[in-house]
Amino acid sequence: MKKIIQNIENRNDNYLYPFFWQHGESDDKLIEYIEKIYESGIHSLCIESRPHPEFLEDGWWKTMTLIIDEAKKRDMKIWILDDAKFPTGYANGKVPNDLKKRYLNMRRFDIVGPLRKAEINMMNMADFRQMMKNPDYVNDEIYKVILAENSFESADSFKEDSLCDVTEYLKEGMLTLDLDAKHYSIFVVYKTTYGGEETTKDYLDPTRKEATQILLNEVYEKHYEHFKDDFGKTIVGFFSDEPRFGNIKGTEAIIGKTDMVLPWNDNIQQELEHISDTDLVFLFKGKSEQANNTRFEYMNVVSQLYSDNFSKVLGNWCKEKGVDYVGHVIEDNNVHARLGYGPGHYFRGIAGQSMAGIDVIGGQIIPGMDYHHDAFSTGGSDGEFYHYALCKMGASAAKLEADKRGILMCEAFGAYGWVEGLKMMKWITNHMLAHGVNLIVPHAFDPKEFPDWDCPPHFYANGNNPQFPYFHYWSGYTNRLCNLLNDGYQKCEVGVLYHAFAEWSGGTMYMQKVLKELQQHQIDCNVISEDYLNDAQLKDGKYYINGFGFHTLIVPAAKQLPDVLLKKLEELSSTIEVIFTDYFPGNITKEFGTVLPLSKIAKTLKSSSEIKLESDEKNLTFYHYVQEDGDVFLFNNEDIMKDIHTTVSLKASSDLMIYDAYENRTYQLDYQKINNEIVFDLHLKPYEMLVLVSGMSKEKQAVMGDKIIDITNDIEVSLKAYTDKEYSETFDLKELAYFGDQYPRFSGNMKYRFTVDLAETDVLLQISEVYEIVEVIVNGKNCGVKIAPEYVFDISKACEVGNNTIEIIVTNNLSRNQRDAFSQYLPLEPMGIVGTIGLYKKIAN
Repeated sequence: MKKIIQNIENRNDNYLYPFFWQHGESDDKLIEYIEKIYESGIHSLCIESRPHPEFLEDGWWKTMTLIIDEAKKRDMKIWILDDAKFPTGYANGKVPNDLKKRYLNMRRFDIVGPLRKAEINMMNMADFRQMMKNPDYVNDEIYKVILAENSFESADSFKEDSLCDVTEYLKEGMLTLDLDAKHYSIFVVYKTTYGGEETTKDYLDPTRKEATQILLNEVYEKHYEHFKDDFGKTIVGFFSDEPRFGNIKGTEAIIGKTDMVLPWNDNIQQELEHISDTDLVFLFKGKSEQANNTRFEYMNVVSQLYSDNFSKVLGNWCKEKGVDYVGHVIEDNNVHARLGYGPGHYFRGIAGQSMAGIDVIGGQIIPGMDYHHDAFSTGGSDGEFYHYALCKMGASAAKLEADKRGILMCEAFGAYGWVEGLKMMKWITNHMLAHGVNLIVPHAFDPKEFPDWDCPPHFYANGNNPQFPYFHYWSGYTNRLCNLLNDGYQKCEVGVLYHAFAEWSGGTMYMQKVLKELQQHQIDCNVISEDYLNDAQLKDGKYYINGFGFHTLIVPAAKQLPDVLLKKLEELSSTIEVIFTDYFPGNITKEFGTVLPLSKIAKTLKSSSEIKLESDEKNLTFYHYVQEDGDVFLFNNEDIMKDIHTTVSLKASSDLMIYDAYENRTYQLDYQKINNEIVFDLHLKPYEMLVLVSGMSKEKQAVMGDKIIDITNDIEVSLKAYTDKEYSETFDLKELAYFGDQYPRFSGNMKYRFTVDLAETDVLLQISEVYEIVEVIVNGKNCGVKIAPEYVFDISKACEVGNNTIEIIVTNNLSRNQRDAFSQYLPLEPMGIVGTIGLYKKIAN
């Protein structure tokens, strides 16, 4: 394969764009960092003000000129994060009041009749606490006043068919009504400047094109004025970081279920003019089908306005200037389909981008934790969403939208804390790659004085990160695999419907429930945005999106679906298999398709899997990527406790070989061809991923034979803390044993040195358990570095018959020393070797 040849000859492209934070550091410091980034095998940067004290002033342009000049010397590419501070939408503080976010809110008054000429004071709608914080909120504008009879079914209920517009009886802040002997609720719908997220209160309104233009004028255009000759050459993109509605803080902003203000302006009001005035109450309360339909209409409008007036506006400007528009919205805990931290609809939210984007930071994806767990991110981490849906959602946009060019960018690794070393980074990398990520923005290179508590880990940390000398092993591995997984496409023919429309319409099974069921049975799939179905072409028993065909569409269980979507699904069902999970939507009038329990979907679609396993392996992820001249198959062990050992039958049209992306070598695959299938034994330890590619290799992979000897005693240990330049403490271990209790805050290098008498030289060295980076030196010759399990080293070329001196250098991360706040969400790992050291006969597999 062409891509394999590129990798082996070190001609592969760069797919890493790390954040390079700017706080106003000196020229020398910036040059030092650029050189370190380049030396680590990374040839691109994403420049971020974090914040820079002179953003868009003389100091910023001086910094940018220096970085661009240094990048040119090294043929490096640059993205620019598009605002003075995080998140995007601040527009460097230049948003005029009339273009800032505005909202609609509702307040409920409960009263009892009979009353004649009852006067109700409506001078101030804002919550009393809001008024105390900011007197401006007393000027909120009442929009509509709606009367309803109370039903007493629950605290939020009312007789939904009794809504009556009484706005005409409001005069000079007083509502005057004649009421019968009943229990009533009065709903006052009012416009307000008060939003629920203090952080973004002065941000631009993303549903208004003229508001987005302020961001373009203040940030994009000014960079173009200064550096237009570098656009499309050295400067190749702008990065938006987590723009959002920001009408409430957090991820649980479900319309109709969460008390919150709603984004509102004249554009939204005009788009919803077909909704009756009384139905405005349903934006906030109500359980009927009509209430659900109203909320769907609202979410459909605001998410599309966000797409058209923010994402696409920025994307079109970048396209005109010959650069990429990249970045990501907040996807956390299902907010990708909500207001608040979300953009309303993930696929619409990134519509203008030239590649799909997500992020994996803040402990979102933790090895072995595919369930809800405590984490730095707001509300903890819905591990099921992060493990099974996040990357798959982004990869689907990358594949099914032509403008995305098959690229899924992921900002990754930040805010895990120093407890995240290269070992965890490699596990997360394998997970991302096996779920469709093929370009990564590592978070972050931070030149600020160490220690900086801003979202560690930091990769260089002004020379204080003891693992940085090994960072290039991770970046080389990742770049090579990203190269292998670009310029082709993921193969699958099963679609899972995105759940946004269903949640807006009253409630849904989250798509990750279905995705988990499929992925744990090695049935790959794509997430299908509801919008994609509008342009889908039906032919040959499949529906085609961007040229890719699918024979099945699985609909997560939904209380109801909008009529327009049901009609489309019914149309599809005449050609392809439409499967409703667990039950039909409650508002379906004519049944079509098939209903299947979630637990039976994978079994029913068994033939859709390209592989058959001898045993049930729920933690094996399978990913098939097609290149123009061959195939790539990934088999990733997501379990951190158990081996995967099974027999695989794989449908493949050509011979396959193993590609070891870490060592950058190919090996023979021991397999049989049975009934046009390749059958082989698969053995993956935790943290391991097998990569198979089209082609044949003559080289055999070495495996461990009989054990020669265990190293258990007479070991000299030397310590070098991360602050030291030399090893400063040495002691003897009579027995190989854990000594971390004596050094509770030690972070740095531990050198184990011993001598062994060998009668043969074809030898492999294995360390059963160690934390976490291992470098082996035999008789002064380097025999390799491992940044994650399995820790097996071929030391044959350095061994001699007779006495051999072996040094094992173990490097842990900074968490034991720094004890940062982000690291509290994961336990600190032991230090050094806590397992066994064994020497084995080397056998060619």
